[in-house]
Amino acid sequence: MAKIPFVKVESLGNDFVIVEQTHTRASWSSSRAAAICDRRLGVGADGLILLGPAVKDGIKFRLFNADGSDAEWSGNGIRGVGAYLAAMNPRQSEFHLQTLVGCIRIGAKRRKSGGVIADFTRPMPQVEAMTSRQARQIAAMIGRHHLAGPVHVDAGNPHWVFVVSGFGYEWEQIGAECQSLNRSTGGINVEFARVLNRREIELRIYERGVGPTPSSGSGALAAVAACHAMDFIDKSFKVSSAGGTQSARISASGESVTLKAPARIVMAGVWSDGDVTAGKKH
Repeated sequence: MAKIPFVKVESLGNDFVIVEQTHTRASWSSSRAAAICDRRLGVGADGLILLGPAVKDGIKFRLFNADGSDAEWSGNGIRGVGAYLAAMNPRQSEFHLQTLVGCIRIGAKRRKSGGVIADFTRPMPQVEAMTSRQARQIAAMIGRHHLAGPVHVDAGNPHWVFVVSGFGYEWEQIGAECQSLNRSTGGINVEFARVLNRREIELRIYERGVGPTPSSGSGALAAVAACHAMDFIDKSFKVSSAGGTQSARISASGESVTLKAPARIVMAGVWSDGDVTAGKKH
């Protein structure tokens, strides 16, 4: 039976299990990742983050979704790692992670009430029109809801962003149906973005490999890119969702976006994994 030390973190209700690779000899399969993320039989989380080892340009970061599928990165996961690293390194307020989308710097300002205010900066994502085939499929799917089709945003991971006037429809069902249209490529992150005014966006989020989720850092980034491309927002504003609010700032050049929100450690413990077959590497 493997005994795996872990720390659970959260940012805006989006929670992650962190395992430091140097603290365990366990290897990770999709089934083992899904097991530790299971809400009833495991620790429970939206994702598993494997940290380490440290390399020249930062600490290696690998992310599994709750269903055991691989993911490129997560904004809230990055912030959660910031809370963890700040607790482990009291004299540091800046950290660097090596992810599948490149090196990401985390700023972590400690709060008297606990945890940190964490920020990261990413390049402004590319916004692309849907292909004609995708547009036809989506039109058939959403016609009864009277929604305009989404735009495709590459934020280092794939997103479909619907810019909407409200949420009086079955957005969770639409998010699930969007997965069926992207099954061959592992699913799609879906955001429904309501522009309240030029200083605030409100989101509903359906995350691939997870489902409806209270918040998303990469989802906020994708929504910012879509609304910025349509000239709906100013340079500094808020992105709100069920989990809370992120502060967003677009650079003067429009080439990058900084997102800031609280993050904290929820618990630490040791997970006992009795499935010895899970040790086969993914």
